[in-house]
Amino acid sequence: MGGVHLAAWDSIGNLWTRRATRSAALLAIAIIVFSFLWSFPNRNQSLVSLLERLSFDLQMQVMRDFFPRPAKIEPVLIGMDEASEDIFEEPLAMWHEHLGKAMRALAAVKPAVVGVDIQLPPKSFDKIKPGLDRALLTALLELKQVSPLVVAHTVDRAGFIAPIHKPFLRVLGDETFAIDKIVEDPDRVARRFSETGIVNTGTYPVFAAEIARKAGRQSGEGLIDFSVGGLIRYVPIQQVLEWQETNNVRELRRLFAGKVVLIGTVARSQDRWKLPVGLSDWERGGTGAGEQELDTNQPGVTIHYQVLRNLLGDGLLTPLASFWQWLICAALLAFVFLPSSRRTYLFAFIVAPLTFLALSVMLITANWYIPALTFTLVLWIAVGVGAVADGMQTLAEKNRFKLSFSGSVSPAVLQEMLAGNLSAGISAKTADVCVMFSDIRGFTGISESLSPEEVTSLLTRYFDRMVGSVHRFGGTMDKFMGDGMMVLFGAPRSLSNPCESAVRCGFDMVEQLRKLNDEFATEGLPPVAIGIGINYGKVVVGNIGSTERHNYSAIGDAVNVASRIEGLTKRLGTPIVMTDQVKTQLPAGFDMIDFGEQALRGHSAMQLWGVKAVAPSLH
Repeated sequence: MGGVHLAAWDSIGNLWTRRATRSAALLAIAIIVFSFLWSFPNRNQSLVSLLERLSFDLQMQVMRDFFPRPAKIEPVLIGMDEASEDIFEEPLAMWHEHLGKAMRALAAVKPAVVGVDIQLPPKSFDKIKPGLDRALLTALLELKQVSPLVVAHTVDRAGFIAPIHKPFLRVLGDETFAIDKIVEDPDRVARRFSETGIVNTGTYPVFAAEIARKAGRQSGEGLIDFSVGGLIRYVPIQQVLEWQETNNVRELRRLFAGKVVLIGTVARSQDRWKLPVGLSDWERGGTGAGEQELDTNQPGVTIHYQVLRNLLGDGLLTPLASFWQWLICAALLAFVFLPSSRRTYLFAFIVAPLTFLALSVMLITANWYIPALTFTLVLWIAVGVGAVADGMQTLAEKNRFKLSFSGSVSPAVLQEMLAGNLSAGISAKTADVCVMFSDIRGFTGISESLSPEEVTSLLTRYFDRMVGSVHRFGGTMDKFMGDGMMVLFGAPRSLSNPCESAVRCGFDMVEQLRKLNDEFATEGLPPVAIGIGINYGKVVVGNIGSTERHNYSAIGDAVNVASRIEGLTKRLGTPIVMTDQVKTQLPAGFDMIDFGEQALRGHSAMQLWGVKAVAPSLH
């Protein structure tokens, strides 16, 4: 199974080591990821489309908050609000006389263009109150004779034009009417504008575009620049009627003469549309909004108002052509080839997003628009795919390294090497380490009675058990010396109590050997006895050897002492002997044997201890 695993990682490694193959594969993956996010589950509902809309809304809000720009030409809005409904006794459909008086007041001061965003009556109301139709129709004709007039043909969401009483259509003429068509994105938010609208009966000019045309301005298609102009305010229709009744021509002329005038409802009860930002000064504290927070659900007339700000000024926002958008995306996808580094991440996640935002702000002031968040997403995809590829390559190399060296070095050393904590070449440091030496007693006599193959098999089985104990207790195999072992506790991996781990390991080794000897007995093999010496102290630990050949090991007096006391185990009649330095580090509960001071070959005498039993483990 390990061979299959290694072969799989080798295949991956071979793929990434070929520069051309790796580059093509990374680019293909990045393109596939972006294509999926661009088209799933469909173009209008994909993540990229969502980000494009979010990007637009965010840029509009940022522009309004931090880079406000006045509109070159501000229309004037006459609004019918809740107060109007309280003042006028008739239902809205029968406000013919009030609307007629407002039209006559405007006719007296000659606006540049008048746009009426009010649904004209679908039928005659003369039977209810004689003269209603005439009151409104004659006023509209009077206004049309002095100023260009555009009347909205209301279109419902299904694309049907609401009916209008035929005399109004016949007398005012087709050139007076334009459809009240608003373009909605899939999230039901109005962001775009088209000068023509398609309904069930054909294609017609759109209300705001027709007003701009009659004001002598070109229209077109594009994104609505919601960053232009301040908050919209309106003049209540009852105020206009008061000036008309008091013959306050001066005030009427000041507000409306030579201006583009819109008339429409601003009440919360009808004609509501969702916008990216709040525009109306009177629209605060809507559903889910704070008391002073602008509501983004706006009267339909405010959309026409904002479009007119665009059309009468610098125009709509022109999205960057698809060719240039795809070219920029292709350039950003090339970042997949960059190596994963802190500098790359800093650019991708901080510098680039801020740059795109700053660039978008500058372009909006020049009437261009770029999808900043979409470009940012493409960059993140490229960097992310590259990072995953680099991670896979690193993981493949680590797995190959791990499988290749797992039998050559201790797991603790291998982990430190993989983590990069052990630098290549000669390096060492001083540390407090618990050192263990173990050796098979009388191994020479045993080996003489067995064939070389049997000796090899016996040693393999013995070392399998002993090394298993070492690793269970966090020890590091330093080296094998014939039938002996040198083990470190506390380096390179730190342990909470290296001495306790070493003693518990030694006791476990004795128990594992007892079980192994039972197996040897049933197989007719001679029993094996071991001696274990344990010491604690300062050593020099690290990569030791020549520059060409070195290994992780420890040197120092503490190592020599551990080796010496291991040789005393037979004379002292116990398998485990330790120094006083080890004993003082042990917690309570260990059943110790006091051997007193013992002479050591080539070293001063030391207090030594044996162990009968270890304390119960708390882990």
